[in-house]
Amino acid sequence: MGNMKKANYIISVIMLLIGVGIVALASSLKIKLGEGDPGAGFWPMMLGVLIIVFSVCLLFSTIKNKEKLEAKTFTIATPANIRVYILFGIIILFCLILYFLGFYVGALLFIPAVMYLLEVRSVKKIVLTTVITLAAIYVLFGMLLNITLPAPIFMR
Repeated sequence: MGNMKKANYIISVIMLLIGVGIVALASSLKIKLGEGDPGAGFWPMMLGVLIIVFSVCLLFSTIKNKEKLEAKTFTIATPANIRVYILFGIIILFCLILYFLGFYVGALLFIPAVMYLLEVRSVKKIVLTTVITLAAIYVLFGMLLNITLPAPIFMR
């Protein structure tokens, strides 16, 4: 258990650093305001700025309400929280697999893993959902929109 004041300070600093990192990375992408297409850097920049703004808001709110927050406690290791941490780990693995093995292999592993975590135990449902989802993505993006999704690193 810990108190909310300390947790809010830690989270606000971590998220502030993440926001600054996103803004720094997004600054290398083009932003074209007023030309219809805002450019590839617009939304990442907006996301980074919003993360910074909300981090600062959390920091000021914590400073303002520090007595109330010091009395509040929370537990990190509840069963519901542990499932969230596992899902976060699965998402990170998906990102790594996406980079090295491509979208389709990543999604082929990601969808069943998330379904199992969400307590879907029917193999038939898991297989059908995975196959239908991947087929729909392939038809929509690959065939109709002619968009190539990330390929495995050895095929680039």
